[in-house]
Amino acid sequence: MSRKRTQPAPLASISRSNLEHVVGGRLAVSKGPDAGVVQGIKGLTEGVAALQQKFAADQAGQQQQMGQLMQQMQGRRG
Repeated sequence: MSRKRTQPAPLASISRSNLEHVVGGRLAVSKGPDAGVVQGIKGLTEGVAALQQKFAADQAGQQQQMGQLMQQMQGRRG
């Protein structure tokens, strides 16, 4: 069974006299970002900062271990 598409109703014209007092366009009220979104971004930022600190600490520990290993290897040669 096929459905027949119906044509949309024709647009109604607005008279010039009704348009004389119109100023501006759509009403757009900006209330700022949603509080939940702000909290989510804040939490995400704090999480990323904590991961960066952990990564930096892990890297520093690995570099220290590598340095100690190199010193041990050089000590065995000499």
